[in-house]
Amino acid sequence: MSRNSANLLSLLHISSPALPVGAFAYSQGLEYALDVQWCKNAEQIEEWLVSALQYGIGMLDLPVYKRMYEAWQQKDFDSVRSWNQELLCFRESKELYLEDVQVGSAYVQWHLGQDVNRQVWLDELTEPTVVSMSALAAVLVDIPLNMAIQGFVWSWCENQVTCACKALPLGQTQAQQILQRLIPKMQLAIEEAKTIEDDDIGTGLFGLAMASSLHEFQYSRLFRS
Repeated sequence: MSRNSANLLSLLHISSPALPVGAFAYSQGLEYALDVQWCKNAEQIEEWLVSALQYGIGMLDLPVYKRMYEAWQQKDFDSVRSWNQELLCFRESKELYLEDVQVGSAYVQWHLGQDVNRQVWLDELTEPTVVSMSALAAVLVDIPLNMAIQGFVWSWCENQVTCACKALPLGQTQAQQILQRLIPKMQLAIEEAKTIEDDDIGTGLFGLAMASSLHEFQYSRLFRS
């Protein structure tokens, strides 16, 4: 098997929605936005996701992912801890914070299921985030940074669209059309994330932060965030 094929298969493995880390249980505020009809249809859901890509994950998670990947690769554990903590500091609501550490903790168990010798890496973090664990997974199986970030973004988008399908009468065809149209937006977010300086990292999605906070008190819900 060629190295490219091995990298691609490894990427599909760590990006799979079947990965047992529980990411499917979280909507990141989207469920509330659907419940109160901030997003009423496929077009508005797509607009929500484009904004989150551009001003949320693209300005925060992706540039931090790049730094985490490089820090793990260089065994610069001080930087790993610093960026992990900075990412947690940017989580605006209790739900977003708990999602990150809960899924991150599940990711730790997944890592140990792959190889118990990974414990020496995992011991470097007391509250591992999803970004830190995903970046470590990519480094340990030698997935190139560009491919790793693409897989991370795709997983996030796919999970959000799946959430919309469960919380709103959104058909599978419409969901796949949204994902297809998001591909160039994903590419743009990745390219822009590579150019963001340390001091410019951050997010400004007040609507998403409000949706996440208000979701904590939503009467009936399918998702944990």
